Amino acid sequence: MTSERAEIPFKVPPVIKEIDYAGTAEEAFARFCERIGAWWPLATHSLAARAEGVSVGFERLAPGGRLVERWSSGQAHVWGSIVAIEPPGRIVFTWHVGRDEDSAQLIEVTFQATAASGTRVRLVHSGWERLGDSAAFTRDNYDEGWNYVLGCYGG
Repeated sequence: MTSERAEIPFKVPPVIKEIDYAGTAEEAFARFCERIGAWWPLATHSLAARAEGVSVGFERLAPGGRLVERWSSGQAHVWGSIVAIEPPGRIVFTWHVGRDEDSAQLIEVTFQATAASGTRVRLVHSGWERLGDSAAFTRDNYDEGWNYVLGCYGG
């Protein structure tokens, strides 16, 4: 499938978020990757109407493993796919929630042990140019949205 969107001719800066997680890098990685459905705020951050979204999770933690939202109707909606995974330090996956796969951005999450806080979790969401004219607007929405979502993860 060929996208009708033309990449914009300028660079849109990535969204970068960092939080401290009170646990080991292994625990932080497992919470983000293996138990994403336990903390992801589906009621506010999903494709489904509030009552329809029942789960979100990686189907398998390996390259090509898909991140999928499931609805009570049985429908499944792919949000992205794992590009690279290096437990417990890093996961990289595409992100195209509610969009064609050819417009996917890239999310990289790293988990770095720290003496003071347990683990520093850093999320970098890049590739906005693939969204064409809506790149800057969409990036700004995600800049705010990731604050809330990571607050749920860390909470």
